[in-house]
Amino acid sequence: MGCCWSCACVSSYWCWLRELLVQLVDTNWFILIWAVSGALVVLYNLHSGICLMEHISGCGQASEETAAAPDSRSSLDYGIRHGPHTWRTADNNQSPINIVSRCAEEVCFNQALRWIGYENLPVGIRLENNGHTLLLRAAFQDEETPHLGGGDLLSCFSFHEISFRWSWYNSTGSEHTLDNEHFPLEMQCLHTDAVNTANASSRSLLMVSYMFTVSVENPFMDVIVQHLVAVQLAGQCVEIPPFPLNYLMSPFYTDFYSYHGSLTEPPCHRGAEWFICPQPIAISERQLHEFRKLRSRSGARIGRNARPVQSLGDRTVKINCYRAFD
Repeated sequence: MGCCWSCACVSSYWCWLRELLVQLVDTNWFILIWAVSGALVVLYNLHSGICLMEHISGCGQASEETAAAPDSRSSLDYGIRHGPHTWRTADNNQSPINIVSRCAEEVCFNQALRWIGYENLPVGIRLENNGHTLLLRAAFQDEETPHLGGGDLLSCFSFHEISFRWSWYNSTGSEHTLDNEHFPLEMQCLHTDAVNTANASSRSLLMVSYMFTVSVENPFMDVIVQHLVAVQLAGQCVEIPPFPLNYLMSPFYTDFYSYHGSLTEPPCHRGAEWFICPQPIAISERQLHEFRKLRSRSGARIGRNARPVQSLGDRTVKINCYRAFD
């Protein structure tokens, strides 16, 4: 009796289901559901295929770049993969360093530094985001390129370019430290030997460094800050209205630090003389934030682009004092 009742229930259920399917087929609802389901299946398969192709293409391109140029500057970053701990550099005379003010050796000279041409208006100025820092280059008429000499320099050095160092935090931005304290921003102005230019990539270099401290708005910094929006992506360049370089590079003459070091990016060539400006320059939080909007080649914001402090070794840091001797 129970078995017959179960069979009757199953038969009734299948009859009801068959009638429902017949009714759905006769309505537009069934057609709509069928079409939407088919479209979803097609879209899912298309998306999966595109993702797979991009993955294969990306892996192949990365392999080609690694094989062709394993030490390419485009792969330079400050993270775990290509960070400073992976750079192949010399073991001594490296930059940046920590300057211990009480240990600096005082050196006096009677010839002032000569800042020539920094008040001149360039023909053009270009900003570039190279993926790990901001570069500023300026073009001048023949024989009008700004140059620096005097003091105890043995040669005259011509302006080449400016780069900047910063991080997410005001306490870790600069490369150089003073008594173990960082500054939120460091501006490094590269100069090359005005006479011996053939070996400018490996020696005869002068780096003039300026530190910044968070304070009030700096109108002189706005000449570049207002244009950073045009170079937020890696590889972007923009020509900006020219201005005299002394807007950024304030001349100094005495009580500045100096030492023998290197460039701070691979291959970190030695043979660079460093001048560190004694007085920090003001910059506002708003202006500093514009630097932090710049992006690396991976598309992420540049959160840090400073090489860690290197060992001073047997080098001497000087505090240079100008004295007009009779």
